[in-house]
Amino acid sequence: MKLTRIVLIAAVLTLAAPGLAHATLVYQKGVNKTAIYVAQDDGSGAKRLASGALPHVSPDGQTVAYVANINGDKPELRELPAARGLPRVLLSPWRYGIFDWSPDSRYIAAQTGPLNGKQKLVLIDRTTGTVRTVATGFFSGASFSPAGDQLVYSLVASDRQIFPKADLYVAPVAGGAAHAITHDGHSLYPLWGPKQIAFVRYKRPTGRHRHEDGPKHNLWLINAGGTGRRQLTHDRVPFLLTGLVPTDWSADGTRLLAEFGGQDTSYAVTVNPASGRERIVGKASQSIVGTSLSHDGSTILGYTGGAFEDPNQQSTITAPYVGGSPKVLVRRAYFADWTR
Repeated sequence: MKLTRIVLIAAVLTLAAPGLAHATLVYQKGVNKTAIYVAQDDGSGAKRLASGALPHVSPDGQTVAYVANINGDKPELRELPAARGLPRVLLSPWRYGIFDWSPDSRYIAAQTGPLNGKQKLVLIDRTTGTVRTVATGFFSGASFSPAGDQLVYSLVASDRQIFPKADLYVAPVAGGAAHAITHDGHSLYPLWGPKQIAFVRYKRPTGRHRHEDGPKHNLWLINAGGTGRRQLTHDRVPFLLTGLVPTDWSADGTRLLAEFGGQDTSYAVTVNPASGRERIVGKASQSIVGTSLSHDGSTILGYTGGAFEDPNQQSTITAPYVGGSPKVLVRRAYFADWTR
C-alpha cells in the first residue's frame, strides 16, 4: 500500500469516528437489553454501536470487541470498527473470565470451551482470523507483556475448590512451550506492568470463622523470569471479603490501580508499587469500580454505584489518581474502557 493511500485512510477515519482523533471511550448501557456506545473520552459525541455487553476498545482506538448473546447458550466475542460498521465473530462460544488486547491491537487473549469443565485459553490473531490454544484447564487472569511478545496467565487446578492450586505461567505469543514462574500454588490474576508483573497471592483465612470464609488476597510483584518476587500489600482482609486484585498500570510503572472485593463489595484502590501504600478512590460509600487507568497515571476511569447495584443507578466517571471528587461522564452507563 502506498504511503499516500495510508494517509488518506487515516484522515477519513479521523473525520468519521468519534474520539479517534483524541482518545476513545466505550461503555455499556441498559439492563435487560444492553447496548455498546462509543464516544470521545470526555463522554461527548456518543454513538450507539451495537447490542451487546462488556466492551473493550483496542489500544489503537480503531476497534471495539464486545460480547453478543451474553445470556444465551453460545455467547460470541465479536468486534466492529469504532467508526461503526459490520461486526465480525472472533470466538464462539466465548466464556467469561479472560480478556486482554495485545499492545499492538493484533491479538486478543480470551477463554472458550464448554459451560462446565475445562476451558481453553486462546490467542485470536485478528489479522488472519486464526485461533490458537495456549493452554487447557481452568484460569484466573491473563495479561500481555508490554512488548506484546509474551502472555502471562494463572493456571488453576480446579474450579470446584475454594482454595485450588494455582500458579503463573509465561508463554510466547508466537508459539512454543510455556514455563512456570511461580511454584507456590497460590498465585492468581497476573497483570503485566512496565517493570514487573503484579499478581495476587492468596492465603487461607484464620480465626474462629475460617471454615465459613474464603481466600484472602494481597498483591505481590514478580519479574518476568520468576525472580524478584516480593509482597506489596499486607492487608488483614475481614470476614467474607476477598481483598485486592490488580486492575491497571500507568505507562511508567509508578502507579497501580486495584479493586478490593468480596461479598457485596467492590471498590477501587490506588496502590503505590514502591511502598504498597493504599488509598480508596473517592468515598467508600460511592463504591467506585475502577476499570482503567490513563497512560500517564493521572486519571482513573470507572463507574459509581458498585458492581452489584442497579445499572440505572450507575454512572461512568473519572477520578484523579491522587485524590479528589469524581466527575460524571455518562449517566446510567458502566463497564467503561478507553484509550487515554
